Amino acid sequence: MRALLLSLALFTTTLLSAGEFSLHVTAHGMGSDLVSLYRYTDLFTLRTELVARGMLDSTGTVKLGGKVEGTARMQLRVGERYADLYLRPGSDLHVTTYDPGTARTINGSSRLGIEFTVIDPLDVNALTTDLNERIDAFITEDLATDEAAGMQVLEIQRKEGTSKPDSTTRPPTLFVTPVLSKARVDSFAVKLRRFYQEVNDPWFTHYLDNSIAGLYLGPRTQDRDLFERFVQGRAVRYDDPEYVRLIRSLYNEDLERLHRDKPDSLRLISSTGKSSDMIRLFQSNDLLRDDDRLAEVVMIDQLYLHHPEQLVANERAEAIIADVAASSIYPEHRVIASNMMHDLTLMRVGTELPAMRLEDERGQAKGLDQLLDGPMCLAFTADWCSYCAAEITSLIALAEDYKGVVSVVIIGLDGSLEDFNAMRKRMPASSQVTWIHAVAEQQVRDDLKLRSLPAFYLLNGKVLARSPAPLPSRGLAELFFKARTEANKGQRLKVWDD
Repeated sequence: MRALLLSLALFTTTLLSAGEFSLHVTAHGMGSDLVSLYRYTDLFTLRTELVARGMLDSTGTVKLGGKVEGTARMQLRVGERYADLYLRPGSDLHVTTYDPGTARTINGSSRLGIEFTVIDPLDVNALTTDLNERIDAFITEDLATDEAAGMQVLEIQRKEGTSKPDSTTRPPTLFVTPVLSKARVDSFAVKLRRFYQEVNDPWFTHYLDNSIAGLYLGPRTQDRDLFERFVQGRAVRYDDPEYVRLIRSLYNEDLERLHRDKPDSLRLISSTGKSSDMIRLFQSNDLLRDDDRLAEVVMIDQLYLHHPEQLVANERAEAIIADVAASSIYPEHRVIASNMMHDLTLMRVGTELPAMRLEDERGQAKGLDQLLDGPMCLAFTADWCSYCAAEITSLIALAEDYKGVVSVVIIGLDGSLEDFNAMRKRMPASSQVTWIHAVAEQQVRDDLKLRSLPAFYLLNGKVLARSPAPLPSRGLAELFFKARTEANKGQRLKVWDD
């Protein structure tokens, strides 16, 4: 017993302290030599920061390393493909990537399949992948009526070679609208807990609990029952994605409820910009009344998620989130709120364009600063974006029509300079357009929050004036015309200030 307690103490100390990790990546046929590893700085905004980067050697392998604290969710990228995994101090993981066959998304990225080789069965990646597959099997319709089959499906799939554990991906059907009966979920939960009862991993124990909680969510859910079983009296789990999903599902209507039932109080309190006042208003929900920490994170998350709907005026919501970022007594909340403010204010009208690594058609480094003078239009496109061609062609026509009025720069987000040049040569020739290739195209998309292509922006010098600007097919010409009108008046700067 003394040895067991000592082992547990050492394990817990390891999880709480920072330490080195190693990640060996083997990648073939991915169309890129660049491998990057990012850390999610929080699991609410999913903002990432670069931890390590390397080039594949002649054998298609690279070793990445660095420091990590606790159980950290990371994102591995090979070119434009990405996958999530977990790292801990002392982790020494070997992964092989493969193409899972998923379609490329509109923003150019797609899932990356990864297989863990020579992995400890008690490694957190093995445990979470195993659990996710069991839950996925359980909620699959043809297995939902056979709990024994649901528990055995993992071994069956592996024997038949139809399953490749690739990451910590949550089954897509979870946290949507379960149709399983409570009795069936209760029985399955008992089986899961019994199956993993020998796993002595505090982080995974919470992950298991919150994954089970997700099975109860749905239109028939009693929020109080879920709260009392899985949330009340428990610490906020900032490092557990299943906890974040659970909290968002449990409190997803809180701001809407206040907007509907207490609109005057919501307007008055939000006008103060004080987070403490808004927290007290959220605590009119008695499922938040006795937990200030939980109430604060729910409050900023609701303001963040509902920002586009303006249930609270944007400037007021941002003032409250900024107050948390500056003065919260919880350091985790200061980080989350700061990331929220970054997301909400990045690429906003009146701010400067973030820095980018660019090159010209010959591969020579190209700075954007010398081009940012007076009214200009910045467009982002890529060779693989079939829809972009028509809009870019129209933009080039506008550049010809408004010579000397609006500078036009087109940035290609292609994986290679060759693809960029191939696209450029297919477009109409114009001396009024400057073509540039983004060296780190995925980083540009992250830094500028590009979610789809093509994307257009208007600037006055370095300052954003329309973010985003309308497509050429949807009114961009009107703004070019206004720029020419202002130019005829002798006004070269700040022509789109309204």
